[in-house]
Amino acid sequence: MKSLFGEDISDIPARQRQDHAHAAKPGTGPAGKTCGDCQHQIDTGHDRKYKKCRLLKHWWTHGPGSDIRCKDEACKLFEKKAAGKTE
Repeated sequence: MKSLFGEDISDIPARQRQDHAHAAKPGTGPAGKTCGDCQHQIDTGHDRKYKKCRLLKHWWTHGPGSDIRCKDEACKLFEKKAAGKTE
């Protein structure tokens, strides 16, 4: 690819987006398991609608950049929720 000035530039972005929501790449965990099945998934906020991964608490923002979805595929750091735990 060429720049506006005719110089060759790489097709790879200089800075790739960091995922601050998942502790590891989604889909690398047990087959058929989701973030909603993991003990690290917690609810935040007063209305309990914001889901986050406890392992990435140091990356949490006050916006959607660190939110996860319960239906996201589990990552390799997946740990099954303890029986009776409903977080």
